[in-house]
Amino acid sequence: MIANLTSHQNPLLKQILSLAEGVSVLYVEDEPVIREEMAETLSTLFPEVVTATNGKEGLALFQSREFLLVVTDINMPLMNGIELIREIRKLRPSQSVLVTSAYSDAANLIPLLNLGVGSFVLKPLSWEQLLPAFFKELSVALATQQEQRYQKRLEREVNLRTEELREAQTQLLRLSEAKDGMLALISHEMRTPLNAILGFLELVRPSLAHDPDALVFLGYVDQAANRLDRSTKKALEFSHFSTGKKSLSLMEIHLEVLVQSVWDQVLTSLAPESRPQLTATGVKEKLLYSDSEMVAEVLRNLFENGIKYGVPNPVLEVSLAIKGIWAELTVRDHGPGFSEHSLAQLFVPFTSGNIMHHSEGMGLGLALVEVIMMTLGGKASGGNHQEGGAWITLSFPVQREPNLKATQS
Repeated sequence: MIANLTSHQNPLLKQILSLAEGVSVLYVEDEPVIREEMAETLSTLFPEVVTATNGKEGLALFQSREFLLVVTDINMPLMNGIELIREIRKLRPSQSVLVTSAYSDAANLIPLLNLGVGSFVLKPLSWEQLLPAFFKELSVALATQQEQRYQKRLEREVNLRTEELREAQTQLLRLSEAKDGMLALISHEMRTPLNAILGFLELVRPSLAHDPDALVFLGYVDQAANRLDRSTKKALEFSHFSTGKKSLSLMEIHLEVLVQSVWDQVLTSLAPESRPQLTATGVKEKLLYSDSEMVAEVLRNLFENGIKYGVPNPVLEVSLAIKGIWAELTVRDHGPGFSEHSLAQLFVPFTSGNIMHHSEGMGLGLALVEVIMMTLGGKASGGNHQEGGAWITLSFPVQREPNLKATQS
């Protein structure tokens, strides 16, 4: 028989009572006298004690609800304590279990150790044995319970934030698609009246040859219309590249020939009095394996920007350097360079005024450059040169068949 708990002076008693608040215990014992006496005694420690007469009954109770602590005998009919613990471990691996038994042989102890049972009390039961075991199991069980609750809260928070991010990403994707679609639609719709305006200007120009003032105003209209035409073309190109509608046609490119060809095309669109110059180093007899049309479009944008933002009669420099896995093609001008604010958003679309003292255009030139370079499996970077002017570097993969974003046509 266990001595009356109220007369017991073990210092652990007060600590156990403070830990036992709100704790429910499942006690499994087949001996009626021991079960009733122990259950009554446990009730002085724990708010709720549920009893079972064998392992099978105990397992059914365990499956029906949660218990912070399970106290079980070993030798019982229908299902013994070891079998019960084995089934409990399948349902709840971290469940705290305290075993009571009159037998301490290896046949019982080894399976219990293998099942992770850390508290074993021999019968006849005494408070000197039970209180330390209760304290140990309660401490472990409560720490595990707190950790599990924290883990569940953390998982809920992570799931919530993940869902919020997923919804935000979906919304951003929809907005981006809508923006690209609207951009393409507006640009396409603008091209039709623009073509009519440009055509009409050419028709009326001969009839106004005798009127110098009219020709001046006609030149203003022509300049504005052509500028708008270039902007709509860039908008359409940006839409095609950013939505992946542009396929690749890879080939060996003679870089020197391509650079000169693009430069000559740019010069034809300039006023006769404009006298920009181009110097190229490191591009002679160099081959680049890429899409010539896309590379030409990138160079065209950079040349036009360099001329537009440079000093009168600007000098542009083009150079090629091989650095590791990259072939770096750099275009530099000698203009005012980028403002400090604009350096962080050089390739962000619709941020015109990237260059100091200038706000003309839609701000798609450099954004288009970056999108094309990403499509080609490369990258774009830029900054201010220490000796003045701005630079943009196009990094192309050196390998013959780079890991490209788009598929070959």
